[in-house]
Amino acid sequence: MSSLKLIINPFAELDLQVAYEWYDLKKEGLGKEFLNEVEITLDRVHQNPHQFQKIKKQIRMAVVKHFPFGVFYFVKNDVINVFAIFHFSRNPQNLKKRL
Repeated sequence: MSSLKLIINPFAELDLQVAYEWYDLKKEGLGKEFLNEVEITLDRVHQNPHQFQKIKKQIRMAVVKHFPFGVFYFVKNDVINVFAIFHFSRNPQNLKKRL
């Protein structure tokens, strides 16, 4: 595990909750599957945050397997700050508002 602290900000928590509920309504158990894949992605980010591509300046993105989502974050000091768990079809301008 990385010595860095991983923080998921409230906007990303809300992203996660909304997506979970949407997937669970679509098919029972799919929301849980989505959460599991996000958790695996977050673990990978925490273990080695610099392995994922920079998409702009210090912003990095890790793709969630089997779902069209990215985990968007930056590393500052000793903290990995996850600021979005974002569906790829959404307007990327919404990400800028979070920074």
